[in-house]
Amino acid sequence: MNILDMLKDQVTGTLAKQASGFLGESEGAVTSALGSAFPAILGSMIDKGSSKEGAAGMMGMIENLDLDMLGNIGNIFGGGASSVNGLLNSGGGILDMLLGDKLGGVVDMITKVSGLKGGSTSSLLKMAAPLLMGMIGKKVAGKGAGGLMDLLMGQKEHVAKAMPSGMGSLLGLANLGGIGDGIKNVAGAATGAAGNAAKAATNVAGNTAAAATGAAKSGLGWLKGLLPLLIIAGLAYWFFTKGAADKMKDVAGSAMETTKNAAGAVADGAAGAAGAVADGAAGAAGAVADFTTEAFGKVDAAAKSALDKITFTTGSAGSQMMDYIKGGFKGDSSFRFNNVNFASGSAELTAESAGEIDNLAAILKAYPGVNVEIHGHTDNTGNAEGNKTLSSARATAVLGRLMGQGIDANRIKAMGFGADKPVADNGTAEGRAENRRIEAVLVK
Repeated sequence: MNILDMLKDQVTGTLAKQASGFLGESEGAVTSALGSAFPAILGSMIDKGSSKEGAAGMMGMIENLDLDMLGNIGNIFGGGASSVNGLLNSGGGILDMLLGDKLGGVVDMITKVSGLKGGSTSSLLKMAAPLLMGMIGKKVAGKGAGGLMDLLMGQKEHVAKAMPSGMGSLLGLANLGGIGDGIKNVAGAATGAAGNAAKAATNVAGNTAAAATGAAKSGLGWLKGLLPLLIIAGLAYWFFTKGAADKMKDVAGSAMETTKNAAGAVADGAAGAAGAVADGAAGAAGAVADFTTEAFGKVDAAAKSALDKITFTTGSAGSQMMDYIKGGFKGDSSFRFNNVNFASGSAELTAESAGEIDNLAAILKAYPGVNVEIHGHTDNTGNAEGNKTLSSARATAVLGRLMGQGIDANRIKAMGFGADKPVADNGTAEGRAENRRIEAVLVK
């Protein structure tokens, strides 16, 4: 299988025609640019996919793509600017992950080769990346990270032949034939085994909790059913063995005693339940504390030395996390980025956003046992589904930047919540600004 040939047959012509009108460039120049863009992107995927961590990270991105939508380029461009912007947003996160700080050099080289304007080349790369990844995603559907690694390793020769002169050196891929030698399918099997083990552990915990809840409910139900029978039995006994006056007196006393006992039983049950809840909460808090202590207990000495030289901006995510570490892990384990911004309505990171993300990467390098989720949030302005898509794309862009700084894909995950988790009133401009945020959250 030659992915580049398949792209020429199925993608390049249609994309060149549609993109040329969108970008205001000639179809010939766009076609020329794609001839350099696809080998550069695929070569970077081969490099990233030469490790099981990198392949797993790319599989995570592939799973977030709408493969059916990517299979119809005409519909994407026919859907107007918002549809094309969705493609660009997705491509921006992919390029950050694959190319990192090499993206500028790739844009410059393709611009010189094709004659496109620099801005057009950048946009075309963002269009090409998800289309390429979507095609590969269909080929490895159901095969996991191991299947992706196998497919990519089989593309080395084709990419080496198609790579523009100098591009391989720019990307550090001058010797494509040596990339990934020795990678075995056991990596994919190990990834699958780890996933199955995690699912099994989750199921055991869930079944145990369900059993405990059922037992508690069953016990209370038994008490509820028994009380009326006890009262009736007491009434019958005293009514037929005492005098009428005594009967009424004793009936009242019996009822009061039974009620008292029942109340005592209920109170004991409530106290027990409250104690169980308190014990559970204390246990959960202890588990979080133990996990945090263990995670930050693993230290990379060289990376920690580099971290100690960084001066964090007050209020930044890195500053918050360092305060959390120095304070003995007290407080919330969610850290909001203070200076990570995007172009309006898109997932394209602004230039000044890099510093805060890179500082978080420095912390993660120093503490290799720490894993985080990147959470994207929006305000409630606009379409709810569109907001969720945008928040996910923005979180993925931050994830891509972290991976570009050397953080393994299995330590980070991107999630988008749209407007579902506001922290302020969306009825005010100030509240909406608070709700538009990106957070790094510590996870096990």
